Amino acid sequence: MKLKQVIRLLFLSIFSVAILSSCNNDDNEYTATGLSADAQIYSFKVSAIPVTSVDSVNYPIMAKAMFSIDQMKALIYNQDSLPYKTALKKFATTLTYSNSSSPSKLQLIYPDSVADWNGSDSIDFSLKPKIKVTAANGTNTREYTIDIRIHKVDPDTLTWKSAGTQPSTIGKQRTILKENTFYTFTIENGSFSLYTADKSNVSVWTKQTMISTLPATVILDNITLFNNTFYAVDAAKKSYSSTDGVTWNARNTNVYSIIGVLPAATEAKDLLLVVTENAGKYYFAKTSDMNTLEVVENLSYNPLSNEVPVNFPVTGFSSVTIYDRSNLNNNLLVTTGGKLFSNAQTNLSWTIREGENKLEIMPTQENFAFTANVGISSFLYDGYMYALTKNVLYKSSSLGYKWVAASAKEPVDSKMPKASGQSIVIDDENYIWVFGGVSDAGSTPVREIWKGRLNKLIP
Repeated sequence: MKLKQVIRLLFLSIFSVAILSSCNNDDNEYTATGLSADAQIYSFKVSAIPVTSVDSVNYPIMAKAMFSIDQMKALIYNQDSLPYKTALKKFATTLTYSNSSSPSKLQLIYPDSVADWNGSDSIDFSLKPKIKVTAANGTNTREYTIDIRIHKVDPDTLTWKSAGTQPSTIGKQRTILKENTFYTFTIENGSFSLYTADKSNVSVWTKQTMISTLPATVILDNITLFNNTFYAVDAAKKSYSSTDGVTWNARNTNVYSIIGVLPAATEAKDLLLVVTENAGKYYFAKTSDMNTLEVVENLSYNPLSNEVPVNFPVTGFSSVTIYDRSNLNNNLLVTTGGKLFSNAQTNLSWTIREGENKLEIMPTQENFAFTANVGISSFLYDGYMYALTKNVLYKSSSLGYKWVAASAKEPVDSKMPKASGQSIVIDDENYIWVFGGVSDAGSTPVREIWKGRLNKLIP
């Protein structure tokens, strides 16, 4: 081959590589014409002017909705669903494209037609359109599906369903969830008994064989789970502990009642708060194991005395522990209802907090939402305190300082037996479990099990 031919072939090869390299720059964003081939949508936003009262509630939320774009699937969607009953209508729609150029054509693809779109007119999303983008080069296109997601059910509605019944031998009881097992403590034929059931199958209950048991005078509603250990007190002020509910060991012999878990800066420093008696007087005491009691010497409620106030409930109350390790002012133990030393009933809530060298306790304002009675069941749920009494739910956003009847969306199922003193458990799937109680129509133990959950808290 002549040298001139070799040089000519080498020149053509270099020229071809240069052309291909030029065409492949920027991920084929530009064609040989120099116009962009990018037909992607880079952001999507909708907004609307309210027309109805429902619109005026939903549309401001809609304008804040964040939309994601799955370029692989050509799908535009909102991860957080819009409010229940949001109607798809004409919404102003804002799109952004490549920074280097604008598309040459925009079209709305309907199930039965195609329409050109100027990019500024509102789009009627009730017709479920797709958006087709033609790049600046007039050749490359992308067709996007728009999935505006709306809650199918009202997220603020509390729905209930029957979960079965407990054995007919169970009388008045106290049910506690430990890990994935329900423990139901009861007095059966004059003896302390324990039944257990797996959370996944509450239709099967097993009566446990007690190795060392508690007396029939145990105060059932005082049984507390703390650090994976059950603690109990009987009418003779004797206290007990058990890691499995089957084998119980005697502890301190001077505990009148268990108030609940007193939260601290860390879980390791949490303690049980109890009431203890000394020479006919009653005091708060803290303990980690019910063996040693540390009597509280200073109360913020009455600096002239460290005795338990006479208007503080000591039996029949319900307590809730609120943990906030980042803000110790919100680390609280809250009691609601119960009986005083005088045997009078109360409907107040008390907040208890570990202060600097003292125990800070404070009663709420007078509670007019529900009457004073024993058997109020309080619990923490969805960031609020709730109380169940007389088959009506009450709600507090102020840690018990003010109670109001829960909204009409949060009723108690009308089929649920009217009772008091129910055990209420909140599990890791945000279910509210209601066990037992004593029927309002007499003293008959209730053995039905109910579970409810706010729709928005479905995992």
